[in-house]
Amino acid sequence: MRKATKNDIPRLIEILTESFQEDKSANYVLKSKKSLPKLFHYSIAKGFLFGDVWIKKDLTACAVLIDPKKKSFNLKSIWLDLRYQVFGLIKIKKLLNKENIIAEVHPKDLDYIHLWFLGVMPEVQHQGKGSVFLTDLTEYYKTFKEAMCVETSTLVNIPFFEKRGFSWYATKYFGFEVLFYKKLL
Repeated sequence: MRKATKNDIPRLIEILTESFQEDKSANYVLKSKKSLPKLFHYSIAKGFLFGDVWIKKDLTACAVLIDPKKKSFNLKSIWLDLRYQVFGLIKIKKLLNKENIIAEVHPKDLDYIHLWFLGVMPEVQHQGKGSVFLTDLTEYYKTFKEAMCVETSTLVNIPFFEKRGFSWYATKYFGFEVLFYKKLL
């Protein structure tokens, strides 16, 4: 794996869009599914600003991670929100509510990295690429973080995370369940 660059953005958007077509949580605040690429362009920009964006060397998987210690409300963040206009004015209240709930649920007593998105191209899923990628990510972050947190609304993801040492610690409901997992590093 390697840190992504701005040149990787089209491929990152493609990987995430293909991976999250049916994800309830990703689609929760969108105007329509057609907005998924825009959502992921926005998310990648946030990752570059407040964390890290990684891509697998064979370009089949990627991840966007946010460091809550780096996340701040600043002019660049506001500009990203306005530039991408992913959510529409009607859905902005839902988004803010969801983000506040997620922030409340994340651990307060741990220095963690938030695995915001992890995507694997559908044609190579179930071949171990996501497992190796996630292992590489956790190995990298364990040198300076205490934990990695992730949430999922996709039930088939639960065994994937649990087999890799993540443990459930909370569930919230947004019209569908979102399960919160963490792994001590």
